Amino acid sequence: MSKSQKTRYFRLAEMQPTMTNFSAAVLIISKSSPNLFLDKLSASERGVFTLTVRDSISHITNCKCWGQKSFVDKYNAMLHIGDIVDIVGAKVMSLSIPREPRYQPQATLSCTLTVNEGYGHIVRHDNDDLPTIETLQQLIHKPHKPLGSTLNLVEACLGIRLHERNLNAYVDLLVVVAAVRPVRELKRKLSQSYAKDNGPLQCLELIVMDASCPDGILLSLWHAEWIRRAKHWQPRKTVLHLIDVRISYSDYYRCPVLNHANCTLLYEDPQAAGGDCDALLSFATSVLPMSFDQSDQTDLANLPRACQIQTKMTTKQIYSRVEGELSNAETDRFTAVLYCMVSKFDIDGYSMNTSKKCTTCQHLFLRNQSDCIREECQLSFSLESNGPRHSSFININIQLSDQTGTLVEGRLSGHVAERVLGIKANDFQRLSEGAKIELKWRFLLKYFEVKLLIKKQSAMRKNIGVLVVDMQAIPLNKMIDTFSVF
Repeated sequence: MSKSQKTRYFRLAEMQPTMTNFSAAVLIISKSSPNLFLDKLSASERGVFTLTVRDSISHITNCKCWGQKSFVDKYNAMLHIGDIVDIVGAKVMSLSIPREPRYQPQATLSCTLTVNEGYGHIVRHDNDDLPTIETLQQLIHKPHKPLGSTLNLVEACLGIRLHERNLNAYVDLLVVVAAVRPVRELKRKLSQSYAKDNGPLQCLELIVMDASCPDGILLSLWHAEWIRRAKHWQPRKTVLHLIDVRISYSDYYRCPVLNHANCTLLYEDPQAAGGDCDALLSFATSVLPMSFDQSDQTDLANLPRACQIQTKMTTKQIYSRVEGELSNAETDRFTAVLYCMVSKFDIDGYSMNTSKKCTTCQHLFLRNQSDCIREECQLSFSLESNGPRHSSFININIQLSDQTGTLVEGRLSGHVAERVLGIKANDFQRLSEGAKIELKWRFLLKYFEVKLLIKKQSAMRKNIGVLVVDMQAIPLNKMIDTFSVF
């Protein structure tokens, strides 16, 4: 759409509170979800949502759009992050306080814009105006704040760990994406208030890291617009500049986590002076790839060699090392030799003793999942339809007991399970019930020297992980001899 000759277009920096017919060409860098409500005067359903816009490297502001539900729905469907638009006939509003509340991004200017249905409108910018479009498009990757002002993840987490549940902080970070999990759908709490959406709520969880925190920290996205964009982010390649991202202590994960809040701004692959982004990408490519699955029980690629595991521990000492008086915050994993009896080895009941993982991304399948739901894997399968889409492996819960207690989180999985059991995964799945019972009693209530890799809880793993690296049968007298050691 061409600009009218009667319409004068301004720069955002020229806004004055007395203006009632302000027009500008801008880039949308953020967008809120619509908020619908019942207008008591007209008894009609109305709504509002906020666009965060910019037209220069230095200046950003917010534009509120008010109107009937149909007006809000139309604009919400039409306008997206990254679009170049013309805001026409908007009213300029002065900010009454120096800092805006946390329900919208922090503007760099002292004025904001308001578009009311019938008094102002927003349209896509004229496609023929290439100089303006090219200039504004470059701003999508140019942060308005310097990258040097960001904290690293360890610094951001430090204050939260000290205060734990009593603090929500908003910080600026420069991080690289380490993993992108599949989108989850969550049930909302039913609301009695008018026009509230009681449908499923979508959440996408990312793992982000920097040089100070190679183990990563959880970042949750709840907004549909950012979830759509995040699906295309590449682990270890996409850098994010997070501005006013909320960091808080999670009782569920028992560690600090990040959340994209209403006030958060996010720049993908920021372009700024200095070598901060290049250094972060170099770090990301230098660290060893690791599993960020929530149930990190099947990460068998980097197990230590059995001969390297020499430290003898009891069950009580293992739990103390994980989260008790012997806990060491400097390491997230350790190894141990446990002399014990196998107190649970349920392979002939209703428990699932084999698992599946995608042949492309190696992620574990959910129990009711028959195919990988990741878009990139689906594309790979469509191009190579003849290859297998998943592989099966043995994955048995094994509980180990000694004189101090029972270790209930043990897993006997993958190639270790095949070696210990003396059977391949495909053959294991074809065993008869009688054969499973016979195999079970080769281990249940017998005594073993078990070498373990123990992984502590983290933002990516709610429960501890206990992986069997090796196990050898021992006579009862050797088991008794170990009691005196502890």
